[in-house]
Amino acid sequence: QHVPFEKLVEALQPVRDLSRSALFQAMFSLQNTPMEALRVPGLSFEQLPLEANSAKFDLTLTLQDSPQGFMGVLEYSTDLFDTSTVQRMAGHLGVLLEAIAAQPDSTLASLPLLTAPERQQLLIDWNGPSAEFPRDLCLHDAFAAQALRTPEALAVICREEQLTFR
Repeated sequence: QHVPFEKLVEALQPVRDLSRSALFQAMFSLQNTPMEALRVPGLSFEQLPLEANSAKFDLTLTLQDSPQGFMGVLEYSTDLFDTSTVQRMAGHLGVLLEAIAAQPDSTLASLPLLTAPERQQLLIDWNGPSAEFPRDLCLHDAFAAQALRTPEALAVICREEQLTFR
């Protein structure tokens, strides 16, 4: 905090890439310094929100301490994230913070990130009935057997390229 950012970049000499910030891509900013009203005789001031037209970093979470509690803004690069992804990330942060408040002595690794509907989807809805596989068959042997059974079936699709088992 005592060194200007430019001096830090100069000292570390990171590999420069104009598509990203020199040292980090994600930032957290906690604004917890009390804001006192500016008083000038004969003038009145009002704080207005400043709207940003572009993200300075890939992802920035800014929290402002206020009498009503913390209020936050999640700013992101639309070249990297879509709105639904950032909304899910915000939901995950909410789940994590609620768990921290409920279980303050827990390790971070033991706390949940997923919302209840996400847990349902991942663990139950997308986890269909299990299939039994021979325990003594290696993966490459199972692949070879499938290739013998269905040599013309598609095995791999990548963009425009398709490969059969043959």
